[in-house]
Amino acid sequence: MSQQTGHDDEAEPVDGLRRVIGAITSGVVELDPEDLHAVSRLAAGSDDVVREQLGELNSAERFALLDRLRDVGAEFGGYDFTVFFGAMLTDEDASVRTMAVSGLALCETAGATVALLATARSDEEETGVRREAVTALGEVAMRVELGWAASEDAGEVVGALRTIVEDEREDEGLRASALSGIGVISESWVTGLIEDAFDSDAAALHLGAVQAMGRNADVYWLPVLEGSLVAEDEDERIAAVQAIGEIGSEDGAPMLLELFDDPSASEELIRAAVAALGEIGSEDAVEELERLRTHPDPTVRETAQAALEEATWLDQLDDPSDGRDPLGWTNE
Repeated sequence: MSQQTGHDDEAEPVDGLRRVIGAITSGVVELDPEDLHAVSRLAAGSDDVVREQLGELNSAERFALLDRLRDVGAEFGGYDFTVFFGAMLTDEDASVRTMAVSGLALCETAGATVALLATARSDEEETGVRREAVTALGEVAMRVELGWAASEDAGEVVGALRTIVEDEREDEGLRASALSGIGVISESWVTGLIEDAFDSDAAALHLGAVQAMGRNADVYWLPVLEGSLVAEDEDERIAAVQAIGEIGSEDGAPMLLELFDDPSASEELIRAAVAALGEIGSEDAVEELERLRTHPDPTVRETAQAALEEATWLDQLDDPSDGRDPLGWTNE
């Protein structure tokens, strides 16, 4: 329980921010909810005030402060730190700005979307910060596409991501991130973007296309992804496995099962395949996961058990602690 500080629920936002800064820099573990709610009530246009309050902190301390508030926002509901994180988008330190973008990604507010759009479009911002913003906008697109949230800026978000993908002057990694983000949109022109990127000579765009196929979640991509499972590039193989899991079709399970007999499959690839089988959850996939609980690699066993625990029909499975070894791995 947090200790009472003597102020009431109407704590002034700036006073609350000052106390939060003081608590975090002093190593206080539990922050007062009243102060956190006060920070949530910072008014739009308070950017200069926020930056002034953080003025005596060095960049590492500012980064730690933003990181802590981002964690609070992720763990607890009822807080809106849009104004606070938005104010730090002009910080002199790129790592602090990246953390501010990461915080805005959790806010899920119209103001956060506007700030993320401005950062993603900025020609003056560093590519790494822009890429973080593009990734966050991809999540905005995902929420809107799935009907989890309504956004007046949905069209603008999709338009901004598409513009970045199609702009050949942009950094290839940034374009790939934008492609992955826009992959969730169920429009015919998205299919064309993904296909063009997959056929590109640019490695980043090619990989981004594989990732976008998974976010697109259309079985149309399964034949293409099956080919990527035997690619020379390890990153592409792992991305293909993850994409098959995201698509979630039982038609993808046999493709993944073949990897367990592939001598070229790395441990990381096998672990990714185990997790993907859990996402698919078909009868064949679940049976394979049951077998994998006795795999020699403890990480594979743990991943298989975690995947089984996600299965909706877990109650129908045998006791995972029964120690059976159906494939005889323990005797090899």
